[in-house]
Amino acid sequence: MSSAPRFKMQIYSPLSGYKDLYHFKKTKEGWTFENYRYKGEVDKGGNPLFYRSLITESISCPDHLEVYISSAWENVDTLNKEQMQNIFDELSEWISDSGKNSIDPLS
Repeated sequence: MSSAPRFKMQIYSPLSGYKDLYHFKKTKEGWTFENYRYKGEVDKGGNPLFYRSLITESISCPDHLEVYISSAWENVDTLNKEQMQNIFDELSEWISDSGKNSIDPLS
């Protein structure tokens, strides 16, 4: 599993005024998660470190985000790296916009 690709999210932080980088890499049980504050194992939905990092940055979480991240985990082995990165890019945009609008990334 060490050769599993890493996927990145760039999420706007109202605290810094910049987009922060978040990395996810699939593991057998979930993800290895990393950003500039936290690094470690998280479950398929990103708990707890991903959400802790969003809260620390004052980023509001869209509803059902955990379901979408779990769904991405389920699809890693059936989609190629580019398709997977596109999912993470859409989620990044959705999270970045969630403070302004309430939208569904799949609509």
